[in-house]
Amino acid sequence: MLSGCSSPASTFDQAIGQGIAAVETARIAVEQQLDDRIFPTTTITALGDARRELVDASTSVSETDTSTESDAALRTDLLEALALGVAGVNEARDAMGGTGSLEDAVPALDRAAGALEALEERPPSAEEGGGR
Repeated sequence: MLSGCSSPASTFDQAIGQGIAAVETARIAVEQQLDDRIFPTTTITALGDARRELVDASTSVSETDTSTESDAALRTDLLEALALGVAGVNEARDAMGGTGSLEDAVPALDRAAGALEALEERPPSAEEGGGR
């Protein structure tokens, strides 16, 4: 079985990419909606898809065991960043349903994108060892 060969770092890297793509999808949908350049049903669908991707990434990360302190810390940071994404998408979905303001969801999505991008740009830890 190949799953024994994958490291937590590769799972986390995949989740980071998945999270960034989901948050960017949500941001584009919100921006298009604010500019009246997209149908509301399309925005709601895009936000639902983004939320599903963020939750899937969170589940994958939370189910990953770690054997080093740096991997455990990365898991915690990544779960927090993904949670920011879910919160931002939920805020946008709520606004589309009439609760809150869609404009207010933009900063929440920006915070999530920033947190995920910071994790993507992190230097590899010494424990990851390049090429294992």
